[in-house]
Amino acid sequence: MSTTQVDRLDTPTSRVAPHVSRYASGSLIASHTHDTLQVLYARSGTLQVRVRQHVCVVDPGRAALIPPGMEHAIRVREDTEMASLYCSNAALPDEFRSVAVSPMTQELILRTVERSSEHAFRADRHVHLLGLLFEELRTPALTIPRIHLPNDRRAARVCEEVLKSPADHPHLERLAERAGASPRTINRLLRRELGLSFRQWRQQVMMNMAIDALLQGASVSNVAIELGYTSVSAFSYAFRCWTGVSPTAYGKPQNNHVTQ
Repeated sequence: MSTTQVDRLDTPTSRVAPHVSRYASGSLIASHTHDTLQVLYARSGTLQVRVRQHVCVVDPGRAALIPPGMEHAIRVREDTEMASLYCSNAALPDEFRSVAVSPMTQELILRTVERSSEHAFRADRHVHLLGLLFEELRTPALTIPRIHLPNDRRAARVCEEVLKSPADHPHLERLAERAGASPRTINRLLRRELGLSFRQWRQQVMMNMAIDALLQGASVSNVAIELGYTSVSAFSYAFRCWTGVSPTAYGKPQNNHVTQ
């Protein structure tokens, strides 16, 4: 892992500090907090960010907004170049959310990372750049469902195994056995805590995978095939049930989308 960091948050004029890091697939970043709001973005690769009992995905199509003082951990699913901004006085919502990144928002994030790395950077001389970035990050257009996790350790272990390799389709019987429970028990725990069966919870994960692929330019038909649906219409129906919109909405440049 290589890291580049510029930290000037304590100076009188600066409201933004960048942090650029590279992580290998499989890396784990232990639970930690920051004193300022973090805009976490992946220029390449894929991350899973966990906050309490929620997980969101960060990749070239999505960023995470992590409020100050909020404990979070990160799992690196693919070799990743991470680009973060630590922002004070940014007037952004004080809640954990996943924001879909349009081409314009991507350019704003990367340009802000580049500009704020310069020694002579002063936020008061870049009010238009920062103002537009913050406006894009706080203005929702579509929703990205978060992945919810149970508290029970057995059910949580089953869910964590799925999240490690979401493209695989292991049988619940095998996962439950590893967790020291029966499939019936896992389903009962998930229904009690999340209101979902294991099959429904895993479909939630698959819909998040679909959003990943659609935001990165994959066609709806290809995504449907990759996820094992027998037809595009069946996939579109399931997708609309979870997100409230057609999958084509995520395949077109949008402003921003935030988690429910």
